[in-house]
Amino acid sequence: MAVVQRTFNRCSALLLTLYTVYLLCASTGITQSVNATQDTRTPEAPKASKGERLAEEAFHRLFFQANQSYLEGSYAKAAELYEQIVNSGHVNGHIFYNLANCNIRMNHLGKAILNYQKALLLIPRDEDCKANLRYARQQTMDRIEGVGDDSIWHTLAFWFFGLNFRELLVCFLALHALFWVSFLIRLYYTKEWIKWVFALSLILSIAMGLSGILKYRDTRYNKAGVILANEANVRAGFTDQDTVLYVLHEGAEFLIVGEEKAWYKIQLKDGKKGWLRQEYAGRVALPM
Repeated sequence: MAVVQRTFNRCSALLLTLYTVYLLCASTGITQSVNATQDTRTPEAPKASKGERLAEEAFHRLFFQANQSYLEGSYAKAAELYEQIVNSGHVNGHIFYNLANCNIRMNHLGKAILNYQKALLLIPRDEDCKANLRYARQQTMDRIEGVGDDSIWHTLAFWFFGLNFRELLVCFLALHALFWVSFLIRLYYTKEWIKWVFALSLILSIAMGLSGILKYRDTRYNKAGVILANEANVRAGFTDQDTVLYVLHEGAEFLIVGEEKAWYKIQLKDGKKGWLRQEYAGRVALPM
């Protein structure tokens, strides 16, 4: 009985420590702060060297113009400017959020859902973005019911779904450093709490390292896709002569399970599969 009690206590301590690390990373400003009352947001620009200041000035000028266009109701112009920023290599969750807001204002549901999903890869705890994504999904024509419930995985692996890649990397580096510090202290002191710190930092650094690798793959090679065209035929093969199995409409979401030439092999949440022309859809994956 005593062995069971000790095991339970250790597991509880492990989960409590992991949750504490998650809360610290989520609240100490690793990500950029958000003003939830604003439709548009201004991300912090990274510190630039003298040679990069001109590019940064151009970025801020473009970003200011995009925000002004949005506030004036010129959503098409604002979306074009935000897309220029993204295409120039500024991968930022708040820019994708602003772009998605432009898309939803113009009733471009496919692009809105796509950009909200891209934003959530970078700002996964943003409640405004989650709410807007739910709203956009409610406006779509197709109602595809999923099989199974993923909420239990979101609860059990809260750190993976609640932190982005960079945050997980910071957690790993901090825990890895703590592991080596506790290892060195353990060589000279044999107190029980040092052993606990050593063991927990080892286990948690491994967990964060593996989570970081999986998060990188999920961000860089994400297989989620969204229909951007008004209608898209899903066929039995990857030619226009193959039989049309079903039709998807703008905003419908799917998983990419294969590629062939200019076609995606897709799977819906209800298990249906088929081939779709790539030009009709967008992919959530982001450059890193």
